[in-house]
Amino acid sequence: MLSFIFVIIHVCTMYYRWQKLLMEMEVFTLTSRLLEDMAMRGVRYVDCYGVDNALVRVADPTFLGYFIEKSVPAAAKVVRKAYPQEKVGVFVRRGRGGPLSVLEYSEMDPSMACEINQTTGRLRYCWSNVCLHMFTLDFLNQVAHGLEKDSIYHLAEKKIPSIHGYTMGLKLEQFVFDAFAYTPSTVLFEILREEEFAPVKNANGASYDTPDSAKLLILRLHTRWVVAAGGFLTHSVPLYATGVEISPLCSYAGENLESICRGRTFHAPLS
Repeated sequence: MLSFIFVIIHVCTMYYRWQKLLMEMEVFTLTSRLLEDMAMRGVRYVDCYGVDNALVRVADPTFLGYFIEKSVPAAAKVVRKAYPQEKVGVFVRRGRGGPLSVLEYSEMDPSMACEINQTTGRLRYCWSNVCLHMFTLDFLNQVAHGLEKDSIYHLAEKKIPSIHGYTMGLKLEQFVFDAFAYTPSTVLFEILREEEFAPVKNANGASYDTPDSAKLLILRLHTRWVVAAGGFLTHSVPLYATGVEISPLCSYAGENLESICRGRTFHAPLS
């Protein structure tokens, strides 16, 4: 009987390993095809961004130019951490001279999150990862197999649906930023939070990172563009609660608006 049970366990274990291998092969094959397709199209650089960021600048020419000038395999835009307990991952260097990688907020010890750099007087781990990355296609070709083979996961405690409703459980997660651990050189590019980071992570009614808060950040930024271009605004509600929206067909980052805005008055809200 014990031998029979052992055989079943052994067969199940082998089946699981085989299924895992097949899935890894399928993912790697799909990844390889995507990378091959990009190479055939002449793609040399890949811009990665979070779709939940309403202020993302897709294919930012300034960021791309900086990346190319530095001649490195990977780069990331970062913002200064707003406060120690902010739920964002941060860039850290693992070991003396090791590669830059991202440490998730859930993986940080509270004392580490609050640690102060005595030279600058700021948080020691202050460069927030906001999912704005750039990679060379050559680097992605090199790292794709390593990510699948190593199977390094982040452990996250989250609500998981079950037959009894939602329950707390542990999830194994992988992220795009895990690729940074495989590059010998990564450059960081600081951006202003109010210009390029408006995350949507919660439903309206929450205290932060909602669709309404992201919309307001867009309106405020575009209002500053209008004023900088010589325009004026009138508003029937407090200006901090409203603003204007500019079509991306008119301006990418506030440029070329003088001919439209100078000397003109716009009433907010207006989009």
